[in-house]
Formats: sequence, C-alpha cells, structure tokens
Amino acid sequence: MATAVPSMALATPVFQHGLIAMSVAVILAPFSYYMGIGARMLKLPQITGYLVSGIVSGPYLLGILSTESVVDLNVVEGACLSIIGLAAGAELHLSELSRSKKQVIGITLGISAVTWLFCYGALEYTAGLLPKLGELDASHIVAVASLGATLMMARSPASAIAVLKEMDSKGPYSSLVMAVVVVKDVVVIIAYAINVELIRVNTLRSAGGSLQLLGMVLPVMSVMLSITVGLCGGLLLGMMLRPHSLLAAVLSRTGPATAFRVKQLLILVVSTLIFNMAHHFYAEPLLACVTMGLFLVNRRHERADKEKEELHLMVSQIMSLTNVAFFGLAGASLKVGALKDMFGAALLVCGVRLVAIFLGSWLGCYATNASAEHRRLFWMSMVTQAGVAMGLARLAGTRFPDWGPHFQTFMMSIILLNLLVGPPLFRHALVRVGEAKALLLPLANKGGGGAVQQAVLQLQLGGIIPGIKENGGGGASSEGGLAHTHGHGHGHVHGLVGEDSVAKSDRDLNQ
Repeated sequence: MATAVPSMALATPVFQHGLIAMSVAVILAPFSYYMGIGARMLKLPQITGYLVSGIVSGPYLLGILSTESVVDLNVVEGACLSIIGLAAGAELHLSELSRSKKQVIGITLGISAVTWLFCYGALEYTAGLLPKLGELDASHIVAVASLGATLMMARSPASAIAVLKEMDSKGPYSSLVMAVVVVKDVVVIIAYAINVELIRVNTLRSAGGSLQLLGMVLPVMSVMLSITVGLCGGLLLGMMLRPHSLLAAVLSRTGPATAFRVKQLLILVVSTLIFNMAHHFYAEPLLACVTMGLFLVNRRHERADKEKEELHLMVSQIMSLTNVAFFGLAGASLKVGALKDMFGAALLVCGVRLVAIFLGSWLGCYATNASAEHRRLFWMSMVTQAGVAMGLARLAGTRFPDWGPHFQTFMMSIILLNLLVGPPLFRHALVRVGEAKALLLPLANKGGGGAVQQAVLQLQLGGIIPGIKENGGGGASSEGGLAHTHGHGHGHVHGLVGEDSVAKSDRDLNQ
C-alpha cells in the first residue's frame, strides 16, 4: 500500500507533462546553445540566438515545444529568473556608490523620469492599435502603458560590463555609467513591483467594491515583504557559505572543484526557493532575489572582498547555463503571429525611448554639474536592454493571462531593438571620451599625434566596430543577459569590470 502512493504520483498527468517537457527541453538545450554561438559569429548578441532557437522550436513554428510544455517548464524559468535577480543585486556595491552619489542619483532620476513620461505617452498611443491590447478598457490601457514605461527605464548591467571589459575601459565616464546602470535597474524592479500591485488593486476594484485604502497600502506591503524575504534568503545563504559553517567543514574533505560546484548548486537552490516563496506570498520574486544579492555583497567582515569575488564568479558561470534556458523559453512563449503587427509600434516606442534617454541624461548631467562631454555622450551608454527587462516582461506575461502574453511579445520586440542598437553606441561613446584603452586611442587628449591616432582609429574601428564606420549599427557579440564577473582592486569600474582571476568566465559575457 505504501509503494502504491509514489507510483500513483508518478502516474499523474501533471508529473507526466512535466517529465516530457523537461526531456524535450534537455534535448533542445544544445540547439539553443549553438544558435547563440552562431549569433555571436554574426556579430549579434548571443541571447538573440537563444531567442530565435526558442521561436523556431516553440508552438508557433515547429511545435517541438507545445504551449503546455512551456507552461510546465515554469519552474525552470523561475530558477533562471532568480539568478538574474541575484546577479543584478550583486552589482550594487554601496561603499563604491557613495563616492559619487549626488551625480548617480541626479542622473538616475533624470533618465528614469523622462523615459517613463515619454514612453508612457508612446505606449498609451500604440497600445490601442495592437492585437488584444487594443481591446482593453481605458483603465487597463493606462495600467499597461505604465507597466511598459517602467520596463523601458531598465538597462542591462551585464551588457555594460561586457562592453567595458571588451574595450578595457576605465575612467570617470565608465565609473559613472556603471553606478547609474546598477542603481537604475534596482529602481526599475521596485517600480515594477508597485505597478503590479496597482494593477491588481485596479482589477479588484473593477470587479466591484471600494478599495481606496487597500490601493494605497498593498503596493507598499508588497515591496516590504519582498525585501524581507530577500533579506532572509541572504542571511540563510550567507550563513551556509561562510568559512566556518557545517557545509564548509564537509566540503573541506573534497577537492576545490567539487566544493565550488556544490556551492554553485546551493546558490541556485536557495535563490530558486526564495523566488518561489516570494511568489507564494504574493510578493515580487525578482525584487526579493535582488535584495538577496545586494545583502550578500555588502556584508562587512574580514573576508568580504574574497567572498564577493567568489560569489560573482559562481553566479557568472551559473548564468552561462540559465541564460540558454531562460531566453530559449522566452522565445518559445512569444506570439510569433502578433510580431509582424507590432513591429511598427515597437520602432516608434524605441525611437521615443532614445529621445527620452538623451533628454533625461542631459538634464541629469546638467543638474549635477557633469562635464559638457558627459552631457553630450552619456545617453549612448543607457540604451541597451537585456536580462532584467526581459525577465520582467516574462513575469508580466505569466501573471496577467488575459493580456500578459501580448504585452510580453510587444515588450520583447522593443527590447530586442534596443539590444541591437545599444552596444555600438556605447562603444562609440567610450572611444569619444578616450577611455577605450583596448584601442589605445586617448582621443580626449588634443595634443600632438592626433593624425596618427585618427589613422589608427579608422583601422581599428573597421575591424572592431564596423557598425560605426560603415552603417552605424550592428550588434555586439558581448551583449545580452546578466552574466557577471568581478574583481575588486582599483576603484569602482575596476571592481565592476573584473580581474584576471575570473578570466575563465569572461567568455560568458557574450550572453
């Protein structure tokens, strides 16, 4: 009788669907991986290949992954999103941020406010013209536009790190860019959580009843609960990873490689647990994971720097696997038939976002007395979007089943455009400010040798940044998700960009 219970559980349709979906996903994983390598060879972001592999194998083209299979793999997607959130939070080093907090806060507020306002107007206008979204009532259109405008504020930290490493860029411009990028993404995730709760309250209100007090309290409670769950996860993981823990005593009997892999598995399991716990309590799971990462890298003790480096290395290697799964599933969930109807609207929103970023960056730099060069060029570093924005779009797609999938497809199309346009612009800005040390081109120096430097610039840009020289566009082989590598040595960007101790994980920055 006791043995009958497990056999009955194994025979349930849910378990069988999950097992089939997992088997198909494992078989398709190599296809997604090599599609990513192919995209990199074509000078495109690697996650573009992952997305294309998901679209091709998904329910709207070849049908290898059915709609039910994509839903059954939500647990895998949750694990991937938990690592994306953990990695984003682990970028925010409070001690380094305090060195230029006035400029960081001013520029972050300028870009975020102007981008939200401009993109809200563009999204409210275009939403009524799109399939499914155009059928929503006025209150839901406002909610969709607000949520989409919040996602348009996001900027990928890992893609910025990838370009900085590729260009060997260090200096005040690079430092300021990284600080703003990291803070802005944390702001975006908090704003996303508030938006989701406001939409939920609006939905309850439309069903009947007065919820004014609940409408004010619920978003705050959701954010506070998310932060609390994340802090608990950070405490738990920090205790388990400390040198004198029971786990450390057990791992001391194994080899260094085995111990490293066990710790990576522990990070994946705990972050997934925190993600699902936050979801269970109707908190914002990505915010909880961001809080966990932020807590882990900002603890103060004698081994803090070494533990930060180890954490970033472990997370970056986990990301090389989870990015394949997450972006492949994201591609499989896209409504391909709706993409062609959304492309024109996506181009419009993308253009409006570029104008908003330029204006917001200029205003933020002007208000904080940044140099004239920063005012002209800072916007170029804020265009690229990837893992965090896509993760939030995917969460919205699953959380709001009525209009969420179409909203996700629309957001993904805009994010992909930003992902293709952003990297060449950022590289160009680094060259112009003279911080692209990989090119050996201190163009900001107006001294002698300018003609020789300009000649070298033309030669090297032709091979390294063909998009700028020839057609002003093109992708980046090093852009994409949220893989991270760090070393902590000589200043903010030097710490963010990384050291030789993590050279092995540099290859993962292509994601």
